[in-house]
Amino acid sequence: MTPNETTAGSDPQSRDGPQPANDLPRVDHKRQLLVLYLAMLVTRIGFGSVLLLFPMYLAVGSFGVGIALSAYPLAEFVSAAPIGSYVDLKGRRRMLLLGLLSISLLTMAISLTKNFYSIAIIHAVMGFSGAAVTVSSLAMITDLTAVSNRGVSMGGFDFSNILGYALGISFATTILHLTGRNYVLAFVATGIVLLGGCVASIIWVKETSHSSARRSYRVNPLAALDQNTRAILPLWLGLTTILGIVFVLPRSLMESGLRFSEVGITLALGAFGLGIGSVVFGWISDKIGRGKTLSIGIIGLILVLLSTLEAVSHSPQRVYQQLPLIALGGFMATATVPSALAFVGDRANRGLRGSAMGIYSMMLSLGMVIGNLLGGYSTSVGGLKATLEASAGVLLLSLSITVFLLYRAGGLRLR
Repeated sequence: MTPNETTAGSDPQSRDGPQPANDLPRVDHKRQLLVLYLAMLVTRIGFGSVLLLFPMYLAVGSFGVGIALSAYPLAEFVSAAPIGSYVDLKGRRRMLLLGLLSISLLTMAISLTKNFYSIAIIHAVMGFSGAAVTVSSLAMITDLTAVSNRGVSMGGFDFSNILGYALGISFATTILHLTGRNYVLAFVATGIVLLGGCVASIIWVKETSHSSARRSYRVNPLAALDQNTRAILPLWLGLTTILGIVFVLPRSLMESGLRFSEVGITLALGAFGLGIGSVVFGWISDKIGRGKTLSIGIIGLILVLLSTLEAVSHSPQRVYQQLPLIALGGFMATATVPSALAFVGDRANRGLRGSAMGIYSMMLSLGMVIGNLLGGYSTSVGGLKATLEASAGVLLLSLSITVFLLYRAGGLRLR
């Protein structure tokens, strides 16, 4: 992919014409961004905590747990586009607060029952809440930034996601340890943390200035995206599918012969590197452009997959011999998310930013569902090697489709 795109010197939002005057009270953009990162952080803390608690709390088999867990991303997938439309028409803040409040109360509500169907329904509704927080946060971040700093801001958003997952798992583990595996208290404590984020948002988050959208995109949400942005949807779906596959890697690594402690240390270091890399490459995308930075991320992901696949084809111990190469590729791969999100924010019509982010949130949720299923199946039939091969296949297919669509759009360029 040979990108030729706009960099920090100009703003493609000019395609929307003159920007409307901000008729809302002026706000401190840096503080607003920090509060939005906090909102996303506590949401993912809740999700990470629930991911750990669910399998042990539900008195059902692995298949039942999988169904209950999948209810969240499926509901998020269904609701992301309508929520994007709503925040364009009515504003971002009320949807953000509604999502935070509802996900707080629903997390605590899980502690009231052990009925499988009730919990699955609660978790599905939490998916709607998660979509409300994600889509409104991304739209507000886009409103609060310009091309010159949108990449690093999206990197901060991605960092808060990654950190939230890690803290959520650690938080749930700590609560269970301190309370003697009292799952009721663990769910309540997680809900209180989420409620704290909601209260902070009520106090500090202000509505951002945006144009009210009154177009037919409610019938066709893809109208919020231009041709180039639609062209990278398959790649975005492929990347999020690989992210879903990553969630089954701990089991794959342990089944390949690595000890639990080794897997834990590897994933902890990986999570930290991913978070830092998202911010660094978000900043880089502000300087050199989104397409070039996205290309760096794709090259890094290919490097990770090929070097890890080569290592596990010989022996599990060879993974550690290849670790410097894998770590380099993994760090480069973090360029994908902030550059892609910033690209969408740059290209989206000012009045359709929520809808554009809704489409990308849909792809994220769908990719997670596909990735979890594909990762679980490939692990069961062929272990880590099959999981890596499946990831490589997903990347090759999605990249090929995106390259073809970009070519049809007028050349392999991401402006």
